[in-house]
Amino acid sequence: MTARWWAGAPGPDVVPDAHLLAAVDWALAGSGAAAELVCTHVDRSAATPRTGVALRLTGTPAAPEATREALARVLGGPVLTAGSGSAPGPAQVALREARSGAAGRCVRFPGQAAVPGQVRAGDLVESTAIEEVVGLTGPVDADAVIDTAGFLRPQWAGGRLTLLVERAAGGVFQPFEVEFPHECCGGAH
Repeated sequence: MTARWWAGAPGPDVVPDAHLLAAVDWALAGSGAAAELVCTHVDRSAATPRTGVALRLTGTPAAPEATREALARVLGGPVLTAGSGSAPGPAQVALREARSGAAGRCVRFPGQAAVPGQVRAGDLVESTAIEEVVGLTGPVDADAVIDTAGFLRPQWAGGRLTLLVERAAGGVFQPFEVEFPHECCGGAH
C-alpha cells in the first residue's frame, strides 16, 4: 500500500489525544484507509500558537474528496494533502514537519498497540516505528527496561522517531512525557 500524508488544524474541542484519535478514526471509517501514524505539531508563525495534525494513511481512500471533507468536518478546518498546495498555517506546518521528520509528537504510530507495560529499549526499537530511545542524561542501553505504563509519545527529531526517557524508581526508565503529569488533591480531580 502507498502511504499518503494528510494534515489539518483541529479545533479546540478535538486537541486532546483521545478526542483527536476518535475524530480521525470516525472520519476515515469505511474509507478503505486508516491513519497508521498521527502526529501533532505546533505552528508558532502567528501571534498565538496553534496545533496542527499530520496523518500518514495506509493508502488512498476509496472516495478521497468525501473522506477529506469528513475529516475537515470533524477537525473543524481545512485538510491538506501532500501536493495539494502550500496554504500557510498549522496544517501546512504539520504536513511539512511530519513528512521531513523534523518535528512533531506522535500520538499513534505503528507497533504502539503491542507494547507491553515494561519492555527492553532494544525490543521497543525492533517492534515499533520508534527508531531510538534517548535518556535525558545520556545514552540508553538496548537492555535497559522502559516502564511505559501503557503510554508512549515519541517525537520526531532529526528525521528519526525518538522516545525521550528518564530514570525512574527501581532501576528502570520511564517516558519523559507521562499520561497524567499532575496529580493534586490526592488524585480526587
